[in-house]
Amino acid sequence: MSSRIAFLTEMAVDAQRTGETLFYVRIPGDINPLERENRFEEPLDAALKGAGLGEVAGGGEQMGNGNEILYCGLDVYIKDRKAGLQFLRKALRSLEVPAKTVIEEFLPQWQQHEL
Repeated sequence: MSSRIAFLTEMAVDAQRTGETLFYVRIPGDINPLERENRFEEPLDAALKGAGLGEVAGGGEQMGNGNEILYCGLDVYIKDRKAGLQFLRKALRSLEVPAKTVIEEFLPQWQQHEL
């Protein structure tokens, strides 16, 4: 298991203890932190909070060679897994995330959800 997935699985275990589900939204492309925050992180957080389903707890990037960003990601904590996953898919499509964006889930085992 990659160190990234192992680390996120530990975060998912912590979330599960508080009755939440951790999803990681992996958005492909060279998207800088400010653009990620403005285009995806803040609007998604507002939508989730407005619906009472959860929140975006943070984000980051995976760097490639040099200063290239391979993908960015969002840590999303959801209170109701089923309703939250459905809402998350719809919200991400409305935010026009790039093609091949996926939602990763870590428990009971790692899996990817397509939009």
